[in-house]
Amino acid sequence: MINFRFHIVSLIAVFLALAVGVVFGATVVNSAIVNRLNDRIDRVEENANNRKKESDELRGQVSQLQGYIDGSQDFAVTGRLNGITLATIATRGINEDAVVNTVELAQKAGARAPGIIWLEDKLTLSDDAALRRLGETLGRPNESARATRDAAWGSLANRLAAGNARGAGRDLLSVLADDGYISFQPVGSQAGDNFSLSDFPTGDVRVLLVDGTGAKITNGELLAPLTNALVANRLRVVAGEVFAETDEGPDRGAMLAPIRTSDELNQVVSTVDDLDLVEGRVGSVLALGDLSRNVVGQYGYGTGAKTSIPEWSTQ
Repeated sequence: MINFRFHIVSLIAVFLALAVGVVFGATVVNSAIVNRLNDRIDRVEENANNRKKESDELRGQVSQLQGYIDGSQDFAVTGRLNGITLATIATRGINEDAVVNTVELAQKAGARAPGIIWLEDKLTLSDDAALRRLGETLGRPNESARATRDAAWGSLANRLAAGNARGAGRDLLSVLADDGYISFQPVGSQAGDNFSLSDFPTGDVRVLLVDGTGAKITNGELLAPLTNALVANRLRVVAGEVFAETDEGPDRGAMLAPIRTSDELNQVVSTVDDLDLVEGRVGSVLALGDLSRNVVGQYGYGTGAKTSIPEWSTQ
């Protein structure tokens, strides 16, 4: 006869059996999962090591290529600017080293390029006294900041094209420098003890106009109006951009858009959007040389560029 004690013992046996089954089953499942996870971790680590090795190899190749570019830049431009005077105009706020390095390369190409004319913050004309003083210098007092600045671009372009007219009063470049609207930075030894800004430039003059990320004078106030003024004075121009990537900043080539999108300017003005790179500095010197053959192009890697560098020519 089955009594109550038998039922209790049977139930306990069933629950013990279930507990043992769960424990052993969980142990087997967990072991399988762990093994699979370990296999996956091993594969991920192997793939990561392979990618790191490939990345290191690519970095080494890039370094070698950059070394080749750096080492060949002087050979690429030798003799390209013989007999040419280069007036480099740059706006304050962009990377100074990029502009200096470009002028140094132009010197190695044979140009007379004694330094850089910097357009200073004062030309924003945000200060009433600066606006009034510049207006008086240009003989156009009581005009708006935009009209006065545009008049300054026209006068500056005329001065570079015509040189210093002796006997016509003080030289405009010297006056603008004395008043703090521009400054001259010598580069190398060409601007020696006998150099005078009032005597610069002379001869076959080309202009390298440099804008870029961080410029104090905004793009709409500088590049298009000054380029138009230079072209109107029959000066041959290469416009360069020194690019620096910033959060929510403009893309490479954006500074040169007023020229690249102009049906008139892009026919007579070359642009280079990568003066921050060695290849851009080489490209700007070659583009300046190509103006002797009336060859104009849009170079670099940004929006509106047609090719990275001018085509080789023996002329």
